[in-house]
Parts: sequence; structure tokens; C-alpha cells
Amino acid sequence: MTPEPLPVSDVLDLLETNWDFTNYIASGGQKPGFIEATGTRANGSPDPFRADLNVNDQIIGRAGNPAMDEQPIGNFKYGNRQYMVELEIYTLVDRQRLYNILREIRRVCHLKVHDMTSFQRIRFMNFSEQTQQQVNLWVGVIGIQLENRAVLLEIT
Repeated sequence: MTPEPLPVSDVLDLLETNWDFTNYIASGGQKPGFIEATGTRANGSPDPFRADLNVNDQIIGRAGNPAMDEQPIGNFKYGNRQYMVELEIYTLVDRQRLYNILREIRRVCHLKVHDMTSFQRIRFMNFSEQTQQQVNLWVGVIGIQLENRAVLLEIT
């Protein structure tokens, strides 16, 4: 039996492999860190985010909601699967850096739309800037969708 794909780690690997670091290194910054959120503690609370934003910007990947959606087609033998991934971006530099990181993620998604092995298509879905309680900290959340269309649903 083939293993189920891991959408979050696949997206982070794709970004890190295809990221154009020259824009950030030239502007005095270090390359961003790519971290996968691994889940929750035994008591159900989420793992705390720990990274030094004075060193570099951080991109945190986690499963979206829902993590996977399956829609049968025809006689329910085949179906479409969609996987949601959320990327949280953290930077201390400025709002422009946040939007530059957004642009680079969008660039990689459009450039590599059909290049993932476990998924037929990667789609940039949305972006929301989080400005509620941060001062001199810029945070944004990007929604990424991975798609597999007309795949065999029966497990053999």
C-alpha cells in the first residue's frame, strides 16, 4: 500500500527548494526559516511557537481546516481530493517584507503548479494579514490548496 502524502511537509520542501533567497540576503536579511507545526501536547494545547525573529523571518506550515476533503464522482470508485495547508508568516522587519514573502510564495506556487510528485496541482488560495494585537510584528496567513483529481478511492 502506498503511503498517504504529507501535504504540509511537501509544501514546505517545495518552497525551500525553489525559494529565491537573493532578494532577502541582498536587503540584509537572512533566508526565512521553514517550520512544520507538529501538533498538540498531551493535554490538547497547541505546541508553542519558538523562533528568534531577530535572526530571520519564519514561515510556519500547518494543516488547514479541513485538512483533507474527498468528493466522490460517478459510481464512487473515483473522486477528487483537496488538501488544505496554512502558512503563517512572521517578520519583525516591516509590512513590505511581509508582502515580499507573500509574493515569493505566490511565485513558487504559480511556477510549480504541476511539479509536485504526490499532488497534481498546487494552488495559492488566499492571504490575510493579522493586525490585532501585534506592535512591530507583522503576521500573515496564506491558504494553499493541493489537489488530486479523479483518483482511485478504493483501498486495495
